[in-house]
Amino acid sequence: MLTPLRNLKLANTNLTGNFPFTSFINASIVNSRLSVLDLSGNHLTGSVTNWNGSDMISLEELYLDGNDIGGTLDIAQLIASGLIRTASTNESYGLRTLSIMNNGITDVKYPDGSIAGITTVMRLQGSPYCNKKEEDDGTRCFCEQFCSNQGSLSNKKVVIIAAVTSSLSILVIIAVVVAAYFYRTRRYKQYLLLQVQQKFEEFDVKPTIFPYNELRVATRDFHPDMKLGEGGYGAVFKGILPNNSVVAVKQLFVKNTQGIDDFLNEVVLITGMKHRNLVNLKGCCLREHQRLLIYEYVDNYDVDQVLLRGENKTTLSWAVRQNICLGVARGLHYLHSLAKPRIIHRDIKASNILLDKNFEPKIADFGLALLFPDEKSHIMTVHVAGTKGYLAPEYASLGQLSEKVDVFSFGVLCLEVLSGRRNIDETVPLDEIYLSQRAWKLHGESKLMDLVDPTLILRDDEKAEVQRLINIALLCSQDVADQRPTMAKVVAMLQHDTDSEVVVLNSGKKERQLDSLQLLGLGKEELTTVLETDEAETSAFNPCASRRGSVHRDGDLITVEGLIQLSETRAR
Repeated sequence: MLTPLRNLKLANTNLTGNFPFTSFINASIVNSRLSVLDLSGNHLTGSVTNWNGSDMISLEELYLDGNDIGGTLDIAQLIASGLIRTASTNESYGLRTLSIMNNGITDVKYPDGSIAGITTVMRLQGSPYCNKKEEDDGTRCFCEQFCSNQGSLSNKKVVIIAAVTSSLSILVIIAVVVAAYFYRTRRYKQYLLLQVQQKFEEFDVKPTIFPYNELRVATRDFHPDMKLGEGGYGAVFKGILPNNSVVAVKQLFVKNTQGIDDFLNEVVLITGMKHRNLVNLKGCCLREHQRLLIYEYVDNYDVDQVLLRGENKTTLSWAVRQNICLGVARGLHYLHSLAKPRIIHRDIKASNILLDKNFEPKIADFGLALLFPDEKSHIMTVHVAGTKGYLAPEYASLGQLSEKVDVFSFGVLCLEVLSGRRNIDETVPLDEIYLSQRAWKLHGESKLMDLVDPTLILRDDEKAEVQRLINIALLCSQDVADQRPTMAKVVAMLQHDTDSEVVVLNSGKKERQLDSLQLLGLGKEELTTVLETDEAETSAFNPCASRRGSVHRDGDLITVEGLIQLSETRAR
């Protein structure tokens, strides 16, 4: 049995004659099965005027491109005969595609409003009908495949125009909002800059205002590889400026309650602090809620990394360690006594003591600490800042803050520098976990020299100096704040301007008192008058701090006032 014929392609076969072939189309076996008929590229003639869809009821696709068929195409007749499908007719009958391109069709007749309902795809491109100048619904549908009534087209145009207008309106609104945002941002930046300039002029200080984008480039967008460390006040990044100078950029952890005035006050304060043992502030940057401080870059990391741990751990000589302790003492004495206003650091620790290329110590983060009020010798604070192991007892337990808190931390730091051990070590016995506890324990056993770093090779004359520094560290790390010396006296003791003594405490009372010079078998030497001035290291807020200091003998005795004055002079 033969398979029914469904697709018949006779394109470019030189067929001639009139279309439709009545005898061929009306054959019942073909009429009920044939769905695709392709007769393109032949020499068929005839007129489309008398086509009848009933002759080709089974066809779905008819291709007659490139023949010589002419006449006028009557759409109403084709719809009525079922050759062309419309939205209102049965979709199972009629052609889905009628292609008569490049033929001689001269016109198309159709009832008004009927074009939009045609669902058959009709192609008449290349015919005289499509080449006429006037454009109407028929040419748009059959020549451009855009089938729509003129009224419908007008409605679509209205919709398109409305959509375009709405889109343009939205774009204009967005543009206005963006422009307003940038304008407001620019005005805000100008306002910030004006505030900064006014504040700096008020206090006669001139720190550099760094553009935020310059700092982003300098730190590679604050890349982790450029991160130097992170503390309680913020993260610090290494930055390389366009002139190839290296800086340290501190990205502060800013609280929502911190205003611009508070930040500028800190910048003004820090900028005015000039001392060789304080890290120098170069400038600042404000960007919306971000606050950045730009410091000098210090080459040799910090005491924690160089002496106590890390890949950069180094064996430092006694002279270098002694100079570190003396430099930190001078810096703290400056903050407590010579700076205006006075400052309590609150977080003296090994990682906050930076070392330059000559291992000269520089105190970091000093300007971000709580300001020391002029009218009080100590204050109470709810928020305790600092690092475990360095906190003075009265501050850690009661929140009682005075300059003696820094003195305690300094004593612990000195013990770390001497021993090469961190202040907390959980691998040792319980009574030696804290370094200060171990030091007092060794003092009670008369074995203080066991505290010294075993890698430190000492000459005989240096052992006496080490013993003296241990005594000073123990004095500073006493539990009772009133029994700790001031930093002025610490500087005097470190400079051999007065004796150091160790006091063993029992419930806040002196149990015994040992003079360190007697312990070491040293005699008192007569002190000479010292005159020293360093104009470059006096505070911008304290013109009187640059005055010359002197020590005068009162008979065979040196007055306490003279010792303090001498230590202040040397601390500048």
